[in-house]
Amino acid sequence: MSLAVSYLCGINALAVWDAKSLTDIEEDDRLLLEAADKTLIHQTALQLKRVIEAAVLANHPEWAAGGMVGESVQAFSDFLVYILESGSLVADWAVVIFDSVSGFVDVYKGQHYNEEASNTLTLRYIPGHYQPLVVTPDSTRPTLSQIIQVLDESSVVYVITDGTSV
Repeated sequence: MSLAVSYLCGINALAVWDAKSLTDIEEDDRLLLEAADKTLIHQTALQLKRVIEAAVLANHPEWAAGGMVGESVQAFSDFLVYILESGSLVADWAVVIFDSVSGFVDVYKGQHYNEEASNTLTLRYIPGHYQPLVVTPDSTRPTLSQIIQVLDESSVVYVITDGTSV
């Protein structure tokens, strides 16, 4: 869900994200837009979950029988390593996860990530939950190199897992 929100906010696909644009509309219209956004978020999240799980199962088919992957099982950030080399949209992204417990940062960089495209999604991990860290409607996502520069300057420990191994 957090990946979907981060992605959709970054491409300005959500109507109610930009609160300034909603000040002149009727309450009923705003509620319709909120419902449409929720539907888009849920559909995108489900699609991402299925694409990521397909990549996981391609590498570990036994995990389906073991209940480690499935409709009622939460997807974990560790699953991202299985899709970094795929031909899917996720291979175009860098996903940066800030762990609020350890203070470490995990970076998952897809093999097709393009620094100029700024396809960097940011999430915050708190125990048992991921939260999207999103840009405001009038700004752009930071690039991975910008994030790495700040991490280096702040002496934050991070690990980059990328999709360049063949």
